[in-house]
Amino acid sequence: MLARVANSLFWIGRYIERSEHLARYLKVEYLSLMDTPMMQNKPFVYRSILMMYGIEIDPNAPIEDQDVLVKVGKDTSIPNSLLSTVYAARENARSVRYTISTELWEVINQYYLFVRDYPAADYQTRGLYNFTVQAAKHCALIRSYLDHTLVHDDIWVFIEMGIYLERSAQVIRILRSKLNDISILTEHGANIPLRRYQLTITLKVLEALDMHRRIFQKDQTEASVCAFLLSHPRFPRSMAYSLKRVQDLLGMLSFSSDPNEPLMFQAGKLACHFRFLEVEEALAEGNAFFDRASAQIFSLNDLIEQKYFQFS
Repeated sequence: MLARVANSLFWIGRYIERSEHLARYLKVEYLSLMDTPMMQNKPFVYRSILMMYGIEIDPNAPIEDQDVLVKVGKDTSIPNSLLSTVYAARENARSVRYTISTELWEVINQYYLFVRDYPAADYQTRGLYNFTVQAAKHCALIRSYLDHTLVHDDIWVFIEMGIYLERSAQVIRILRSKLNDISILTEHGANIPLRRYQLTITLKVLEALDMHRRIFQKDQTEASVCAFLLSHPRFPRSMAYSLKRVQDLLGMLSFSSDPNEPLMFQAGKLACHFRFLEVEEALAEGNAFFDRASAQIFSLNDLIEQKYFQFS
């Protein structure tokens, strides 16, 4: 397989997964403004959304909700806007159209057309819920066709690998963002009802609320939320699960290497690190832990690129 083909397949997975997480974050955060605990914190929520999308903002400038929605949803000058990420996924799919099924190409293209053509006026006034829910449904459809219309060979592996590596990166970003929000909004945890509400929001963003309740059977705390989202081995949106999938997928490649070579070693080491993470110690480190975790994921991405995507 050509390096450029493998690279495009990998980034199809990354951009599709990124768009879904960003859409979910937008939906849950924005709709939280309708709940009593957050009604007085609109500017804070808008800034949280913009920061999640990587948009630099002037802390002293007023923020209008229409501007926020346009920037994160339809602004092609913003690299992480929904339209930009879906367009990037579609362009990568178009460049390797001959390697994937017609059905998979069509659902990726339909996702792009949906985001591009969604009426801007509706989106900005009353359609955000429908827009973000439909975006998530498009992503689910894409994953279904990925699993059921492709041979599970190297082509499928590279797309899947992109999905799970991106998922691990987004989980870290979301956790860091929300834990910082909680610290600021609740005066370092003093406002217990608001703290619990924000932890609920964190779990909802990752669609983990019901499973957290089933596993822990108690009110959520920072420690229980982080333990579930970082270390649970069987929850598909946990770090431990996602990184184990990356490790397994690397081993499934037809040209996979010695398990002791740097890429395989680093993937296995990172998966084990999160599986057996001391959550209380991680929380005590605060942002330093999340910075290091992000750097480890970027390092793993770099090793994958060096091994499989170097153009000659």
